[in-house]
Amino acid sequence: MEIAFYILAGMAITSAILVVSLKNLVRAILALASLFLSIAGLYILLSAEFLGLVQILVYIGGVILLFLFLIMLTENLFEKSQVNLFQRITGIGLVLLLFGIFISILMKQPFQAIPKTDYSIQEIGKHLLTDYLVPFEVVSLLLLVALIGAIVIAKKEEE
Repeated sequence: MEIAFYILAGMAITSAILVVSLKNLVRAILALASLFLSIAGLYILLSAEFLGLVQILVYIGGVILLFLFLIMLTENLFEKSQVNLFQRITGIGLVLLLFGIFISILMKQPFQAIPKTDYSIQEIGKHLLTDYLVPFEVVSLLLLVALIGAIVIAKKEEE
């Protein structure tokens, strides 16, 4: 279990570094897919199978595919801009500051075991489609409206 955690954590860190450092956007998006996959593996190791499967279906199956289509349709409009030395130093400083804050918070609070729940994917699905049907449908309608809005905005720019 620990070996799988270290492998998935190393894969996530490596993928995250590749996402921000690769110049080719398609390769960066594939590295992002690898990052999402390793995070899904970490969810599964934590016995949150539902979150792991949602991570795979929504993020890898939906978001990554959307990013790839966006890059293919817009061709080379999204070229990486040149970053000057001041911006690099500021970025590195902010990352180190946030890392220091994160480590100080972790040192103050000891790690605690996550309580095991008895919910299975079937039970979550049953609750989602019975007890929480109205919020589920509201979110579905909100996503549909956002999709139609994106189509309308894209159509206006073409004309």
